[in-house]
Amino acid sequence: MRRSLLYQIFPVYLTALLLAVGLLTFASTRVIRSAFYEEKKIELRNTTRLISTALELSRLLSDPNDEELSETRVDLAHLIADLPLRVTVISPEGVVLADTDIDPELAENHSARPEVVQALATGVGTHSRVSSSTAENSLYLALALTGTDLETVGVVRGAASVAGIDRRTREAFTAILLTGLLIIAGTTLPTFVVVKRIYRPLMTIQEAAVRYADGDLNYRIESQAPEEIQAIADTLNSMAAQLANTIAGITAQRNELEAILSSMVEGVIVVDENRRISSINRAAGRLFRVNHEAVTGKSMIEALRNVEIDELAAQTRERGGAQEAGLVIYDSPLTHVQVHATPLSYEGSAGVLLVLNDITKMKQLESIRRDFVANVSHELRTPITSILGFVETLRDGALQDSEAADRFIEIIHGHSVRLNLIIEDLLSLSRLESYNSEVPMENYKMDQIVTKAIQACEHEAERKEIHIHQSSEGLPMARVNPALFEQALVNLINNAVKYSPKGGEVAVKTHIHESLLQVDVTDRGEGIPRRDIERVFERFYRVDRARSRDVGGTGLGLAIVKHIAIAHGGEVSVMSTEGQGSTFTLRIPQTQSL
Repeated sequence: MRRSLLYQIFPVYLTALLLAVGLLTFASTRVIRSAFYEEKKIELRNTTRLISTALELSRLLSDPNDEELSETRVDLAHLIADLPLRVTVISPEGVVLADTDIDPELAENHSARPEVVQALATGVGTHSRVSSSTAENSLYLALALTGTDLETVGVVRGAASVAGIDRRTREAFTAILLTGLLIIAGTTLPTFVVVKRIYRPLMTIQEAAVRYADGDLNYRIESQAPEEIQAIADTLNSMAAQLANTIAGITAQRNELEAILSSMVEGVIVVDENRRISSINRAAGRLFRVNHEAVTGKSMIEALRNVEIDELAAQTRERGGAQEAGLVIYDSPLTHVQVHATPLSYEGSAGVLLVLNDITKMKQLESIRRDFVANVSHELRTPITSILGFVETLRDGALQDSEAADRFIEIIHGHSVRLNLIIEDLLSLSRLESYNSEVPMENYKMDQIVTKAIQACEHEAERKEIHIHQSSEGLPMARVNPALFEQALVNLINNAVKYSPKGGEVAVKTHIHESLLQVDVTDRGEGIPRRDIERVFERFYRVDRARSRDVGGTGLGLAIVKHIAIAHGGEVSVMSTEGQGSTFTLRIPQTQSL
């Protein structure tokens, strides 16, 4: 677990300070103790040397006798009576000859004592140990005594207690340690404050860095910090401002590009060298029926499920030139797409730019145009061929046969009338399609329009003994173009009469509300097969071509109705059941108050 800077620096500082005080105390105590011991050694050496000289121990040890040793003991005791000192006279063999503290006869041999051994070897020997007689830590100093022939005749050893030195050393240790602790106590709080003053600006900078990482580039660091840290804060503020401006510019460009791509009618797809989708706009997503945001990063096969466009992208990348192809998206509804593929190099990668144009309507218009030309040619060919044939027959002599001539002329007249009807319907469609603006409309009583339309179809209805029933609901008036709307009703009613059985019934029902005009024309005829319902409003489309010609239809009536409805901003629809009849419905929105 990571700790903050404060809890990394301050404990280290405190530990270092404690260690420094401890080492200083230890070193100072050792130096003081060594100084005290050295001073004690000098004092002990001088005192011992002085005593040995004063008592002429070298001479006495050269030729010792009991009487002189006894006197020496007395003199020795008298000499050091007021000194905290123990003096021992030892023969070279380690025998204690005299001692100020114990009876020499009871003393053990001192030949193995370290200070004695050292003195016999070097002339001076020192050693520190706990005295067996006083049970105190004592310092022993032994001096070798030489005779007239410079041979060692004995050793005089002085011993002094160093308990006082140890006590003063402990007192010095305590004083130094307390002083160090006081220094630590006195400097800890100021040091903590100083570290805190450094730590807080750093935490402010850290918080700013986190906010910058989260995208909040408008945040600015405000702190009173040391010069170096303040320089970092100012640099970060400047960096954030520059980065914010850069990102704002990039974002604006990206949004503008996305807006352009989203607004384009053409689909745009960008793929990388592995044919994975880098970018796709909404129009392309609509063409392939996919969510354009969800397929980014996927392969074209996985996302679009179209092999042709994937192969086109691969060919474009391999050949290095622009490619163009048409493809079909087999979905409902069927969509025809023209694709322009161009190699694209960016950021060291070689991708492909695909621009897709929906040409479905163009294909449909081409198909309608072909069908229209074929249907017009077919519709015109039959009556024209018949007219030409009968005219040739009349020219070849049938004109002389009055009965045959009258019959042929009547047939020619019928075909001429049919040609005229086809031409009039085509002209009506042409006029409806040529409107560049809204058709002129006015408020008109719908009952009058419906009545006129029914009257126009009465002759055929009476011939087939069909009753046309008229009814209305809602408001009496509607906003329409009376002439065009009457033509649409005439076509619907006329179709209903033509395809109703003899003695049947046709119902025309009008619903007028403030927002919608609806007219239903219902018959009880044979109905329309389900497969033909969507196409009955196409030009020249007939459910039953043979019967349509028999009843005199041109195949353009419902197409005219559809265009009249569109010119009014409305629509026409049909509901039909085979064997039960059909209902054609005109709906015209009422956008202005009547």
